[in-house]
Amino acid sequence: MKAGDVINGYLILEDFKVVGAGLSKWTFAERGGRQYFIKEFLSPTYPDDAAPGSEKTKAKKRARCAVFEKQHRGMQNALAPLSAYGGNLIVTLDFFRAGAKYYKVTEKVAAEEIGPAGIAALGFRQQLVLMKSVAHSLKILHDLRIVHGDLKPSNILVKRTELGYTSKLIDFDSSYIAGRPPAAEEIVGTINYYSPELLGYIQEAGVAPTELGVASDVFALGLIFTEFMTGSPPPFDAAVYHEPAVAVRSGEVLRIPRSAVSPELADLIDRMMLATPAERPTIAQVHGALMAIRLPAEKAAAPAAPSRSSNLRGKLVGAGASESSGVPTGTGGLVGKLVGRLTGRTGK
Repeated sequence: MKAGDVINGYLILEDFKVVGAGLSKWTFAERGGRQYFIKEFLSPTYPDDAAPGSEKTKAKKRARCAVFEKQHRGMQNALAPLSAYGGNLIVTLDFFRAGAKYYKVTEKVAAEEIGPAGIAALGFRQQLVLMKSVAHSLKILHDLRIVHGDLKPSNILVKRTELGYTSKLIDFDSSYIAGRPPAAEEIVGTINYYSPELLGYIQEAGVAPTELGVASDVFALGLIFTEFMTGSPPPFDAAVYHEPAVAVRSGEVLRIPRSAVSPELADLIDRMMLATPAERPTIAQVHGALMAIRLPAEKAAAPAAPSRSSNLRGKLVGAGASESSGVPTGTGGLVGKLVGRLTGRTGK
């Protein structure tokens, strides 16, 4: 497949490029006057009747493909209502097989090549906006008990806006329902951002599948926030342990350097990187804490005297009127329906 070819109605604009460790390839494509990002998975491959190998071998490959398809279509269906084109969750728009290969299509994002070091060089106001937007996107997933499963800086695209920057969360190929991860040998990710429980599960070190929940993402996000603020991972004995999760499972406690951030933000990030999942804050608590952080100029400003109208509003609230949270009251029902739909599809 090369530039100029058409696959499933998508015109390939550039030759495919290899991604990361070589598990997939990607390029840009066009259909209906709009450009898209398209990924080609190098594994699994679907064997047709003419493919080499015994019928038993081909049956095993087809069974693996069936699991692969179910996982991707389940997540696509679950996430589809949560993000429109242009939203901060870059969800799968199309998933299909052409011949032996599988393909995934998402919207094309004009991202900035900034990286953690570039984010660390931004002003705190811009850093805080990025962290808030990432936490909000992750909260949407966690409200459905969906674990992203592969959080890392390269899966958080940074997009320039009129007011600065925002983030786009991508790549849900490793996502799963909390407590129901894939088999250990099927998990693909970047070990630099593994949580200690995920590492233990993969190493078959006594971690049960039910112990892998949304807190695993919170640990990874703590590592990422440390890089966003300092440009580097949290300090640990890298010569001995090599990876943060290994260090934590060996008893080290990860902390962000206090000289780089305010005490309130440092305390939050430190808690995100705790060894025990239950002791970490939820993503809702992380987002709430970030929303409560005030910039120095805001802290210095004197509170305005309450107006007559605000006093009246306060009396009305005290008498039983409720203030709007800004969230549609129907959200909980939608989440419940989506959870039911997803758990029904996964069938476990």
